[in-house]
Amino acid sequence: MAPLLDLPPSEWSSVLRSGPTGSVLELRAALTVLRAQIRLQEGSRARLHRPIRGPRRVRFPERVAGDMTVRVLFTFDGRVGQARTLSTVSLRDLALCHPTRDYSRRAHQLNKPVAFFSRTVGDLVMCESQHERRFAQLADWAPGVVHIAAQPFTLEFPAGADIDSHTPDFVLLDSSGQVLAVDVKRADEARDEDIVRRHQLITATLARAGIRHVVWTGVPESITDNIADFAAARVPDTVLAERAPTLLEAHHDRITRDELVARAVRLGMREREVLVVLRRLLWDRVFAIDLTRRLDGDSQVYLP
Repeated sequence: MAPLLDLPPSEWSSVLRSGPTGSVLELRAALTVLRAQIRLQEGSRARLHRPIRGPRRVRFPERVAGDMTVRVLFTFDGRVGQARTLSTVSLRDLALCHPTRDYSRRAHQLNKPVAFFSRTVGDLVMCESQHERRFAQLADWAPGVVHIAAQPFTLEFPAGADIDSHTPDFVLLDSSGQVLAVDVKRADEARDEDIVRRHQLITATLARAGIRHVVWTGVPESITDNIADFAAARVPDTVLAERAPTLLEAHHDRITRDELVARAVRLGMREREVLVVLRRLLWDRVFAIDLTRRLDGDSQVYLP
């Protein structure tokens, strides 16, 4: 099973397949509802508003005796669960779901959860480790991705199956309504024979719902460090509209970052302003750099 990033983010759409029920219009409507929910209570999918005491696990409906189907378990409030079949999972479910698992933080736990602010979602996305956070950063910058859901659902298998349940780490929704489920693993862990067999079963099961499944093992940290740096450049759109033409005018072929800054300063911009606007334009893919090395004064800035 090839890691997702055998393909660059610009080609992720080539592995996304149509699947869950619902049209693109229904997906857009669900995302509008999601934005309204976020405005009312930011961070709810990161469990920021969860009470300290009381039930910690989501309550899912009991399986009916004799039911031998694979159930897809969702929660839309982080407390009460609902069950779907593979054929009835909808784009709305995937857009509005909350994490189905709790994010534990124990003294001797190897990986600690972290909340990542996604510019795509406009809210916090929970990650169970720094490795997951690096994937989420990459997904946040991937062209065409309109939503990132963490721990989006749990596959519950019937008695006698090879595994009891599985919760993907993330689901990505594409603007055309295609869906990609992702499990994040270390490279050595992904090669383990038991893990390979498990993920082969998950891939085959999700294919029945029209959902593509991949295992992501990582990229050089310089890539995600650069993307995080770009994402942190918060430039109001009005300011960007005023300043971007100056940077484009200052640009020429094979120019370095420091040379671009100097030319833009000569055109009337302040140095610190140039640096922030440049990072925003890199996030917007107006400019590009070699992501395999950290952005510095010698980095060549080019038009993609």
